This record gives sequence, structure tokens and C-alpha cells, in this order.
Amino acid sequence: MLTSNVQKLARLVILAATVVWAAPVPEGVKPLFAYYESNIVQFAPESAGKARIASLGPWALGQRLPEDKPLDKRLNLYVVIPGKQYHSTTAAEYDHNLVINALTHDQVKEWDIFWCFVLDPQLDEDFRNEHDLLVAAHQSFTPADLFDLEDVPGHELLREKTEIQSLAELSYYRRKDGSFPRVVILPAHAAVRAAAFFPEENNPGGDKKQ
Repeated sequence: MLTSNVQKLARLVILAATVVWAAPVPEGVKPLFAYYESNIVQFAPESAGKARIASLGPWALGQRLPEDKPLDKRLNLYVVIPGKQYHSTTAAEYDHNLVINALTHDQVKEWDIFWCFVLDPQLDEDFRNEHDLLVAAHQSFTPADLFDLEDVPGHELLREKTEIQSLAELSYYRRKDGSFPRVVILPAHAAVRAAAFFPEENNPGGDKKQ
């Protein structure tokens, strides 16, 4: 039988695994949940001043840093589209997962945001770690003869968040053999500051997982 400590953590993970929103616009910077190596962790954006907000539909990812060019010193926040973790009841095209490549514990670090678009209509994996994302980005699929941009899962956000508006523009990513990457990872040209940690780390005086 589960102990009370494990039960509390189990309830937290269940709630975090699928977050449903009905609001049409971001309501401000609030703590989020993300996947780190397939584990649910807390991603807490820094909130200071009146900087612009990096957002996706109703979700605020954090306050944007002035320097939006990706930098090697930064950690990576992947927004995977589509995903099952965050779900909008009014705009399903914004459904996504958040995946990070490191934990910072009690330290606030800078993060580059990357859009990760699943291009292969046959790929139904729910990505929860960086390794699987990078593997899929190196894998290929051969599109059907009548393949078009509308066949791409998340094509609405692909058009909204990038300059790709047609199959001809998507063909920039077509490989020499005519195939496409199963997942394409693109810089969002936005960066935020946040801490990332396991949920129990935020409650050092409380119950710990046994």
C-alpha cells in the first residue's frame, strides 16, 4: 500500500501530466510543469519588471530576455507540438509538451526556447525527453505523393510561429533523397529565465518521497 508521502506525490504527478486550459490568452507568468528525462518537474519562470511575455496560446512561458538570439551558455526549453501535456479546450492546435534538458534546483538560469514540430503524420510518440527529440529530428520519413502542409500535425502553429506558410517553404528541410525529418527543431528567437527542479525540492521542510 502506498505511503501518504508517495500518495501525495502521485496525485501531484497525475495533475501535472495533463494540464487543461480554457482561457484564450495568457494570464501572466506562473510556475509550469515540464518533462526532464521523462520525469515531471517544475519549471518556474522568473517574474520581474514589465518585460514582454513569451507565450503559446493561453500559456505564458516566461518574461522574454532582451537578447533573443540562441546562446551556447543557455539551457534548452523545447515546446513540442503536438503534445498531450498541455491541452486547450478551445484551441486544440496549442496542445503541447514542455521538455527541458537540465535541472537547476534553486538557481535561476537562462533558457532558449525551441519549437519542435512533428512533421511525420504517422509519428504519434508523446515526447518527454531531449534524447528522443534529437533522435526523431535525425530520422526521416518519405511523404505520400499528395502530402501537403495541412498533413503536418500542428500545421496551424507551424504557420503562426515560423515563416513556413506552404509546402514549398517547408521543402527547405527536405533531404536529398526526398524525405523530411520526422521532427524539426527551430529556434523561437525568445529566451527566458527560470529555475527547474523536482516538485519536492520546493518544499524542503515538508514531506519527502520515501
